[in-house]
Amino acid sequence: MTTEASSAHRALRAAEARLAANVATLASPWRAARSNVLGWVGLGAAILAGALLFWSFDALPFMDLPAHAGLIAMRHRWGASPFEQQYFVYAPHLGPYSLFRGLGELFDRALGPVGAVRALATLPVVATPLALVFARRRLHGEVTPGFGYVGLLLSFGLMTLFGFASYLLGEACLVVTLTLWLELLVAADGASRPTARLLRLEVAVAVAAPLLFVAHGHAFVLFLVLAVVTCVAAGDRPRRLVRLRALVPAVALAAGAAWEESSSAPTGAVAVSAGKMAPFFEGVLDKLSLLATPTLMTKSGVDLAAGLAVWAGLLFGLAATVRASLASSQADPRVRHTRALLACVVTLAVLFLALPHAVGWFGFVDGRLVPLVMLVGLMAVRVDAVSPWLRFGFDRLAIVLAAAVLVVNYVASYRFQDEARGWREVLQAIPAGSRILNLPLDPNSEVFTGHPFVHYDKLVLADRPAVVSDVWFHQGTALYPRPGNPALRLPADYLSSDLHVTDLSAYPLEDWDYVLVRTRPEAASLPLPVPASLRLVDHRGGWWLFKETRSVVSLASLASPASRLP
Repeated sequence: MTTEASSAHRALRAAEARLAANVATLASPWRAARSNVLGWVGLGAAILAGALLFWSFDALPFMDLPAHAGLIAMRHRWGASPFEQQYFVYAPHLGPYSLFRGLGELFDRALGPVGAVRALATLPVVATPLALVFARRRLHGEVTPGFGYVGLLLSFGLMTLFGFASYLLGEACLVVTLTLWLELLVAADGASRPTARLLRLEVAVAVAAPLLFVAHGHAFVLFLVLAVVTCVAAGDRPRRLVRLRALVPAVALAAGAAWEESSSAPTGAVAVSAGKMAPFFEGVLDKLSLLATPTLMTKSGVDLAAGLAVWAGLLFGLAATVRASLASSQADPRVRHTRALLACVVTLAVLFLALPHAVGWFGFVDGRLVPLVMLVGLMAVRVDAVSPWLRFGFDRLAIVLAAAVLVVNYVASYRFQDEARGWREVLQAIPAGSRILNLPLDPNSEVFTGHPFVHYDKLVLADRPAVVSDVWFHQGTALYPRPGNPALRLPADYLSSDLHVTDLSAYPLEDWDYVLVRTRPEAASLPLPVPASLRLVDHRGGWWLFKETRSVVSLASLASPASRLP
């Protein structure tokens, strides 16, 4: 080949290379846009699949949801139910759980009480990933679905299985409120006079904070702590502290609700909470084991592995973010957001270590902070500071993990139906106007963690008046016991999720019309002596229903009609 021909050949190859590069450059945004669209479509499909988990099976493995279904139905028919009015006082007021109760009533009218709790459980699955996407967009300018998949993962944890739908929705509200608050603080930094944007953000926070309070009081208190922390962690501290005035309406509402709740019991009711709010602390290992709970629902190990992967990605991401923030100037608003959020993560971690596991009837106090630490940490991570591998994890691996967790939960829910078999037929044998003592000797599942069978007795309330033995008497339910309520005469340590007294003769059985016992489905007999006064009515699967033959009519049932009760 001649020199001229060789030069021409090289020129042609160079031209081809430049053309290919230009085509690749033009195609890259298109590929990115297509990938982004597919990611959003996938996120929508994943959220839909997560929501349908609560609607696809008859028996609910979510511990508190059957209880909420029964109590929603009781409150809905309260004015037309003299039998229940003989045993309970219904005294609602505005405060924590009000949003949950209001939505429950709204959904009940359209879907019935069981449909209402399915809808309530669906809300956090939709709200949490969208709240995290919202936070990433407003704080970091990102419009990508990657973190939405991680938010969906955190929507299926031990608290989901516990049926803590109210708190999980409160967490999503906290993420949104904290995002608005951080925007307000950055807008206030260096602002010598009010601007239209500053005023709009202040109004937005003033509206969002009371909504957070009526969603969940615990989430609201945590937000107040984080609001103060973010004021002093970055930016113009004096100007930031002034913006705490936006929280005055919410704090005033909370103070009024606390004052009303701390006052004497409602007229006609018996005070049951006095002296019972002592804290309970777990050991160090038990507390550290709570770190596995944000994605833990089944005993398969898949969701636990997914949670560990999220923890690893989060810790590496936070470490890279800290390094980048230390090397960056606070002139960048994103840096101020990041430093404030990192301070929030540290604060929540310290609170997790310091708080008790339970305070009286309010349980899982410290455990509730673990997914919140992860959510706030995910709000803080700077994607531009992490390695390409970690970006790949947030963008792609999260999709695989979310899909795996959803599949495992569907399989576990399918298997759970066999564990729960017989519940509907046994409960149908209980007539309206009955008093039911609930004794779940084995409230646990073979496939799910937690105690799914604790509150199945309350499904009786979903379609007929009845009295059950373990109603929550506090502002959250707005239900309080009258003096004749047989629950007041139960052993002091009676707790349906953890029965310390398993000797049936230790209970005042004559106060009750029926005794509902739950054992393992394969049990051929009860693992304890049955008093002669109990006659077996029905036994299916793990459910045993007994009629108390010595049942007596309580003083409350002899009282005058509800319209004449105090």
